[in-house]
Amino acid sequence: MRRNLNVKIAYWYHTLGMTQDEIAKRLSFTRQKVNQIVNSLPDLGIVTVNIHGYERDNVELESQLEEQFGLREAIVATDYGEKDTAIYKLANVAAQYLDETIQQGDIIGVSWGRTLAEVTKQMSYKRRSSCRVVQLMGAQNIEQLVEKSDEIARGFANKLDCPSYMLYAPVVVEHEETKEWLLQERSIKASYELMKSCDIAVLGVGELTEHSTMCTRGHITKKDVQILREQGFVGDIAMNPVRKDGTYDNCPLTGRLLNADMDCLKNIKNVVLIATGEEKVEAIQAVLRSGCIDTLIIDETSARLVMDDMGEVKLE
Repeated sequence: MRRNLNVKIAYWYHTLGMTQDEIAKRLSFTRQKVNQIVNSLPDLGIVTVNIHGYERDNVELESQLEEQFGLREAIVATDYGEKDTAIYKLANVAAQYLDETIQQGDIIGVSWGRTLAEVTKQMSYKRRSSCRVVQLMGAQNIEQLVEKSDEIARGFANKLDCPSYMLYAPVVVEHEETKEWLLQERSIKASYELMKSCDIAVLGVGELTEHSTMCTRGHITKKDVQILREQGFVGDIAMNPVRKDGTYDNCPLTGRLLNADMDCLKNIKNVVLIATGEEKVEAIQAVLRSGCIDTLIIDETSARLVMDDMGEVKLE
């Protein structure tokens, strides 16, 4: 059991006054297991008169995020306000979480981006050869090879000493008919079936502007961005555009995307969002409102901005 989770249980039980039944329901544990953890807290040195082992402010912030967005777990990485190193501190915390969470036999889906590339780099080598890693979105034509979804999938598989499964197709096609044709290919069908069987998805988040990676790398055009913004879309997850209120229906881009769609993500047991960046706060909020995220790993500065800048959004 991770110390962070033990500390959080201590905070819920001793500070917030939650019952063991409430904690068990929140974590999908048995009450007996929660009781054992609560009774072990003094021996672990976590509970005396105070809660030790974690910054109180972060525990409260994590609880606020979990309550606000209905998350199973939020983990806030302390960044000490140092923007230049925030991504590395976040990646280190995320890598530790994945090292402890991924079990033999798990199927892990991954997206793309700089943050996930850094997480992959910081993961430990673990021999979990019965795992499988699958690419959740098509390939991207970008210069930074390590940020591509296929390279991240290979990197994850290398750290776990397990096979990786590629989605040999572009992430965005020009015509919906092209997507329909590609979906008839046997290898692409097999990738889609594996996506549906994922136990864990590890994802980053993107903002939807002309300066976003989606646009600057040529995956979508400025006209696409304009159309999407006019329809309320502000961010994306695994290339799925999401509106500010968390909705994603009737997206004009969906018919051209080769990726795990939002319905697929919602059916995965543990969808882990790893997020950082002031410029992405609105996108992070939108994705969290979508209801497809189970675990959030975020740096402290971004987390506070997410909570401070909630605003009034009408949810459908």
